[in-house]
Amino acid sequence: MELQGYAKFHQLLKLDPNPSSIGFGSKVRAGDIIRFASRVRLAKNFKGINLEGYSQETNDGYNAFFLVFLTHSALERFLEINSLELDALGSLMAPYNPEKVIQKFVEKDKKALLYNFIYERINKKLKVKLSDCRNYNSTNVAYISASIRHIFAHGHLCAHSNGVNPKNVYSICTSISDFLLTFMDAEFAKKIDEHYSKEYTDSHVDLEPVYSE
Repeated sequence: MELQGYAKFHQLLKLDPNPSSIGFGSKVRAGDIIRFASRVRLAKNFKGINLEGYSQETNDGYNAFFLVFLTHSALERFLEINSLELDALGSLMAPYNPEKVIQKFVEKDKKALLYNFIYERINKKLKVKLSDCRNYNSTNVAYISASIRHIFAHGHLCAHSNGVNPKNVYSICTSISDFLLTFMDAEFAKKIDEHYSKEYTDSHVDLEPVYSE
């Protein structure tokens, strides 16, 4: 599954090969956006891993962490091409109802087993942000994905860490990933559509119609 606006993006490049003309960062090149699109596609099409000698429950727990790992890596590319910082995502996410993700993060981890394990191992700045999410003071889902990604990538986080139920981990992580992928897809398409419509109206160069499946 490609990004919604990806085909239109390539049409716009025919008019100007510099993505800054479409509203991306001044130092962003087409290759940066192509890598972002590739990582989003990878996360969208991730169907899990198959671990020999592991229970299905444990396999599902690792699947969940790998999914967030891939999704957050796409988010890092999203931040880069849009010249954004992690803290700026809170306001951008607001129209996409991030509250549901925060609620699931709390309700599926009522004893804070996952939260406490992660909290103890992240840096001071991220501790504050993760705590804000846990206490419903922040709806920036990226703080949770950043925390999980960091601890998992460094080998600390396992499917049963701190006695957490992998089924709950799977529910939390799929909720995070689904939200972030939808958010990035929609925001990318919105930016592309704004410039695509303008070029159709103003440009003397005809753009070919683009149809999505």
